[in-house]
Amino acid sequence: MINVKKLYNSLLNDSTITALVDTDNILSSWPNEEIETFPCIIFMDENQSDSEYCDNKPEASSASVQIHVFTKKLDGYASTSEIAEKICDVMHEDLWHCSQNGEVSDPDPDCEHRVMRFDKSIFTN
Repeated sequence: MINVKKLYNSLLNDSTITALVDTDNILSSWPNEEIETFPCIIFMDENQSDSEYCDNKPEASSASVQIHVFTKKLDGYASTSEIAEKICDVMHEDLWHCSQNGEVSDPDPDCEHRVMRFDKSIFTN
């Protein structure tokens, strides 16, 4: 097993993404309070499991991460699509597969909310 949270944080703090989303607004867990600073990215480790074995020892992990992108529908804010495009560029460069990418409804009519999911096999040795 590897520290995937550290990996996700590193990928999402790429300069092409932080040009649109402040690093303080890239979170590794759901905040306890309502999101008030936009745009915002929240990533959650969905799964990490052994996927390949050699000599009865795991050699690779299958990992998946869910990424939520929030922004405001106001001038001066990047859209969730613009932010998602940068996230996809970074994740694809590191050979992650995007298995989900779509808008979901948000209770605040002035907000956009996009959910993305990426999967990858990561070799541990």
